[in-house]
Amino acid sequence: MQAALSANAALVFWLDVADRSGGVQEHWGCVVRRDGEPHWERLPGTGDGKAWTKSDIERAKELRTVLSGAVSATEVQTLVHVVREQRLDPLLKHLDGVQTLYVVGAGEMAGVPAEVLAPEYTISYVPSGTLLARMSKRPKLESSGLLALGDPVFGKKGALSTPPSTTLPPGGLLVQQVVPGRTAANAGLRPGDVLVRYGETSLNGVGELGAAIASQTPAKSISLAVWRECEKELLKLDAAPGKLGIGLHPKPAPEAIAERREADAMLLTVRGGDWKDLPGTRTEVAQFQKLLGKDATVLLDSAASEQSLEQLRNNGDLSRFRYLHFATHGEPNSVLEFESALILAQDQIPETPLPKAGEPFLNGQLSAREVLDFWKLDAELVTLSACETALGRQGGGDGFLGFAQAFLTAGSRAVCLSLWKVDYTATSLLMTRFYQNLLGKRLGLEAPMPKAVALAEAKSWLRNLSQEEAAALAVAAGQGVIRGERGKGETLKLVVRPSEPAPAPKPADKPFAHPRFWSAFILIGDPN
Repeated sequence: MQAALSANAALVFWLDVADRSGGVQEHWGCVVRRDGEPHWERLPGTGDGKAWTKSDIERAKELRTVLSGAVSATEVQTLVHVVREQRLDPLLKHLDGVQTLYVVGAGEMAGVPAEVLAPEYTISYVPSGTLLARMSKRPKLESSGLLALGDPVFGKKGALSTPPSTTLPPGGLLVQQVVPGRTAANAGLRPGDVLVRYGETSLNGVGELGAAIASQTPAKSISLAVWRECEKELLKLDAAPGKLGIGLHPKPAPEAIAERREADAMLLTVRGGDWKDLPGTRTEVAQFQKLLGKDATVLLDSAASEQSLEQLRNNGDLSRFRYLHFATHGEPNSVLEFESALILAQDQIPETPLPKAGEPFLNGQLSAREVLDFWKLDAELVTLSACETALGRQGGGDGFLGFAQAFLTAGSRAVCLSLWKVDYTATSLLMTRFYQNLLGKRLGLEAPMPKAVALAEAKSWLRNLSQEEAAALAVAAGQGVIRGERGKGETLKLVVRPSEPAPAPKPADKPFAHPRFWSAFILIGDPN
């Protein structure tokens, strides 16, 4: 580990020691420099004899919460000061001459952006000191160019363009099955319809239908009143007399449909699926095309899919990209390790997506597990420009088990990820500046910046950007960026809102000064 450190760099981590009852007894901070023994400092609490109290233990978690929420910048800075005083200040005497901190974000400090605690340092994160030691031993990169994915189609093929009606039928019986070739099928009745009346008999129980059929006087046809989802009025169907050939739900239709909708909503919550379109990610990807031209391979709309990535993987083409950038929705999984996912295009998912032996499950979601098991990269950087991509199952000393470890293991030198839900305008501006720095394509730059320095400069720039400058850049970013058919060809716009509830913003205001806008993205891995 020490051999991997320059004279102006240090590895920093924290250790929380608990007894078997779960009460934390000791808290330590450690600094490793290029030379000499590691420096250990026992961290003081605010209790009697500098013991740690329950509130001391909760402070790091509380800081994560306020950074991502609608809490004023003043309140955030108050808590930042408290956490810094407890976690970082005792280590400062061992950081003379240090410019770069390699931070192991694990245990209680997992998910806490060290940039807000130590803005005077360039921060890069490593899952462990072992990875730091191995960085310098990796072979020279042979890859080039950038793969950028954005603005996937989230609506499933054949899905309704408008949500189904929330109204319930005025009674009746829910039809679950319709036997082909029988009376109901010939009359046009479908599964999911509600049979409200049979002839002149209003129906509220299954037994009532049998009695109505038996009592019906001979006639050429019987009038059926049918309620159908999304139809404004009851349908009138004519059926031959006698048994209909249908299967019915035992409960009254309003109750049965309400229960079904509740179950569908719960399933949607478990599986995800209610993903809003992200047209702003198209402007983000468009900036990379401007920067790299023909060296940028872009996947948008239906092409921003798991199938497209799988084709690249099967052809061995994923390993030819030096940079990979994914701008989409992220779904963290705090229960199962490596099951956090990136949500990709949903409209072309195979009807039977069950995987073949030894192949990924093509369900429109790229999981960290699939990256870990199947991907082979030769990349300088993978950027996940999505919400909460740095999160995952808490792995104790390993931090969050998710995309960071997966992409680093797959062969990327570094990964840029987010700690909470991000504002897409702030993200688009940040990412454009980050890549301009990284590629040395910003006006005034003489050479490309190292990754950690490039991100740190972009964060500093974003937080100091005025309302007037931000609005002008947002407009410029959208100029000439036209969304495809599903967006009806509209020119895309990025919207700059004030960072805190306030009167109308002034040109000199800084809309992205709040840490929730600029500190969400962290770089894990090689900072250079």
